[in-house]
Amino acid sequence: MNQNTQLTDDTIDLRELLFTLLTQWKLIVFCTVLALVCAATYLKVAKKTYSVDAKIQIIDNKQNGLAGLNAQLASLGSLAGVNLGGMGGAQSIQTEIEILQSRSILTKAIQDLNLDVQIQPEQSLINKFLSADQFQINYQADEIQVKNHKTQFSIHHFNIPPQYLDQNLILTFHGQSFKLVSEKTGLEVFKGTVNQKAKPATLQTAWAIDISSQQPLDGKYIVQKQSTLTAVKSILLNLKAAELAKQTGIISINYEGTDKAHIIKVLNHILEIYQEQNLATKSAEKEKTLSFLNQQLPELKNNLEQAERKFNAFRETHGTIDIQQESALYLKQSVELETQKVQLEQKQAELAAQYTPQHPMMQEINAQIGVFNKKINELNGALKKLPNTQSQYLQYYRDVQVQTQLYTNLLGTYQSLNLAKAGETGNLRILDYPVEPTRPIKPRKLIILVLSIFVGGFIGILIALIRNMLKTGVRNRDEIEQTVGVKTYAELSEISKKSNASLQSLKTFIPTLTFKLQQRQHNVTLISSIVPDQNQNIIAQHLALYLSQTGKKVLLIDSDLYRGQLDQLFNSSTKTGLSEYLRGQANLDQVIVNTTSPNLSLIGRGQSSDEISISSHQTHIAQLIQQVRAQYDYILLSAAPVLATSDSLTLAQFTGFNLCLVQYAQTQLKDIELAKSYFENAGLEIDGLILDQVPAYQTKQYQYQPN
Repeated sequence: MNQNTQLTDDTIDLRELLFTLLTQWKLIVFCTVLALVCAATYLKVAKKTYSVDAKIQIIDNKQNGLAGLNAQLASLGSLAGVNLGGMGGAQSIQTEIEILQSRSILTKAIQDLNLDVQIQPEQSLINKFLSADQFQINYQADEIQVKNHKTQFSIHHFNIPPQYLDQNLILTFHGQSFKLVSEKTGLEVFKGTVNQKAKPATLQTAWAIDISSQQPLDGKYIVQKQSTLTAVKSILLNLKAAELAKQTGIISINYEGTDKAHIIKVLNHILEIYQEQNLATKSAEKEKTLSFLNQQLPELKNNLEQAERKFNAFRETHGTIDIQQESALYLKQSVELETQKVQLEQKQAELAAQYTPQHPMMQEINAQIGVFNKKINELNGALKKLPNTQSQYLQYYRDVQVQTQLYTNLLGTYQSLNLAKAGETGNLRILDYPVEPTRPIKPRKLIILVLSIFVGGFIGILIALIRNMLKTGVRNRDEIEQTVGVKTYAELSEISKKSNASLQSLKTFIPTLTFKLQQRQHNVTLISSIVPDQNQNIIAQHLALYLSQTGKKVLLIDSDLYRGQLDQLFNSSTKTGLSEYLRGQANLDQVIVNTTSPNLSLIGRGQSSDEISISSHQTHIAQLIQQVRAQYDYILLSAAPVLATSDSLTLAQFTGFNLCLVQYAQTQLKDIELAKSYFENAGLEIDGLILDQVPAYQTKQYQYQPN
């Protein structure tokens, strides 16, 4: 049973929530339209952002430090006790990306194109809206060209003291003069003349600003001279580089900005600098090796000639000596080790152009040279143990063979490096250069407009829900009856003042009201409200009309001397009413007005003032009601709110049925209880309630049958 009740309550809550939103559809539509207007304004003011891209292929022809040694070195790996296989490998793509985004590359681009000077016009939001996309900047190597509407000028130099870097300065033109004002302090920091060549900056004055123009200038601009670090960060915010796909060796570069021509120029210049530095690095490596070979070749040639002379002299003295197999093996190993040692020294000189002596690669190759030296010393020791004649013969023969092979190898390397240096191209290739974009990437109009609809609708729904939550008053007739103990006879729609149909439930209340009055042998009914209700006059009017339609004579008295509007609802032009009667300025016949509806008469409130009230004229009210009770079948008194004044309590002393209006979600339960206590303390009671301004989807018609 409890589960079913819980499910029913949840269903009612969801239904109420849905219809609460539907009743506030105008608010939701307004918020949605407002969000659309804001989005459209943003799209008009916001600058369009474009993106250009380029692609670079990293060619894997750069070998690791020792990969260029000849194949014999690999065969000696086991002999020398070293591993040469793990020293090679292509330079990683991530390394090239970091180089591309390094300060050494970007700083040169900034200096070449004066990208550290940022300038924009100082204008209001309206001016931005009207003059969007009319401000242009052209960054060049020797100047910055600025165009705005009909104004055009060039900045050739803009050197300022370090303390003003990264600060906004207001550049103001007036004819042929200009001045700079610090936006931070509001003080003027520099004043100059257009078309006057700037003086070089000195220790005494760090200002060197040169601005030229072919016409008188006017207007204000915001200029900022950025520090190198700030300018680099600004470029990095818009520059993105990543490997196109894994293991492809291709880097994709994207650069974003609001000026299509500018971003193409900047990205092209960055690529040029990157390519130049890459080629310079490759050339530096070969230059270092050639320098080493230039020193080694003359020395090797001299050593070769000396070894040949000694060997020839020994042969003339001793003739040819038979070399045993063991001696021949020692000779072969000695020649090969000496040759590979020199090649390692050659690579050591090449790596010195890239790494410091503390670099692991340099330490590794030094260790390998040490291993070869140790092995050579061991072979030399073994050769000394041979017979003296054979030992000397092998020594001379070995010297000749080693020097000949070393000289030949180094001479070939020298010639190859000279040829490679002449045709050096670097290890990268630019596949795609940036091209002019056709569409902006930001702002995305469709997405922003769609999001604005959702955001505006969400905000409207949120406000509607909050408004509904803030209405903490009574919402259910059962809640009132269980808590206060007063019956609710009708529920009226919140649009009752615009449509008679919304007041039809009052007709079902007529039999109950007639029965109650007959039961009490009284024909006077009080209509009031707990707190001020904007529909009270309309409800009183229609209740009187429905009673008159039963063929009975009805008198409606507007006893709300402060806010009564019944005379206006009945289009009565009579200025005399209840106020004049209470002051003795008119008699009963003068204040009663026949309406256009048969059987219905009206006493309007008249010309009220703060000095008059029902409570202060209780005797006159008693006389009035006594006179009209005999003339009319039903008398309705429309009174002021119970909690606002004591007039309703005064009138309730002369009535047979007291009816109060309660506003849906506005009137609090404690207010109803307080009003009831007022009546009970006066020996009276509230006989019934009408729940007013109920949402149309919750309006129900109730009819209490006489018991």
